[in-house]
Amino acid sequence: MKNQLIKIAPVLVAAAIVVSSCSRAGKDETGAIYMPDMTYSNAYETYSASEIKTAEGNDMSARKPVAGTIPYGYIPNDLKVKTNQAFLLGYMAKNHFTFAADKWQQEYDYAGANIQNPLEPTDANLAEGKRLYEVNCKVCHGEKGEGNGQIVELPGGGDGPYTARPPAYAARLKEIKDGNMFYSVSYGKGMMGGYGFQLSVNERWQVIHYIKKMAGVTTAPAAEPTAVKK
Repeated sequence: MKNQLIKIAPVLVAAAIVVSSCSRAGKDETGAIYMPDMTYSNAYETYSASEIKTAEGNDMSARKPVAGTIPYGYIPNDLKVKTNQAFLLGYMAKNHFTFAADKWQQEYDYAGANIQNPLEPTDANLAEGKRLYEVNCKVCHGEKGEGNGQIVELPGGGDGPYTARPPAYAARLKEIKDGNMFYSVSYGKGMMGGYGFQLSVNERWQVIHYIKKMAGVTTAPAAEPTAVKK
């Protein structure tokens, strides 16, 4: 009998705890709370008010990141990137550039003077650049970069639905630097939208290598990086 009581005692204690935690004196009582940090979160609700306000008086807890913020993990933990100034600047462009209308030319010029393609034009990079070009660029710029993509010029002849014909690469790219191309591909230029969200930094450089190969343009070294003016 004693052994049986010893065996069922833990069960009785557990049952008593469950019953006591579920019972309450009145309908407005919450009962016993054993994990208050989970029941009452110290974190702000996403769209709740905070006692800390911005200079403009905004007290909403969900706010946009500080200007120039780079998302955690955006720059790869890779020594090939972190020790290569040109490659690193490609990632840091997200911090430096705003693409604001009144700063576009300044940022475009800065990119051209300071950012250089860090990738070698290897067969593998050119092959991947060609694949990415055909997926993202061919529809406008054409198979050979002549500005006659299928939305500009119909395969059977005649004008396509897009009336703004891009300039042929061979006639245009000889005066454009790597950094200028990177900025244009990332943020857009003229009627072309940016592809910074569709293509990674590495992929953008691969596409640029392939575009330059089509245009018969070689890569020129960039100048030493300088601080961008805000």
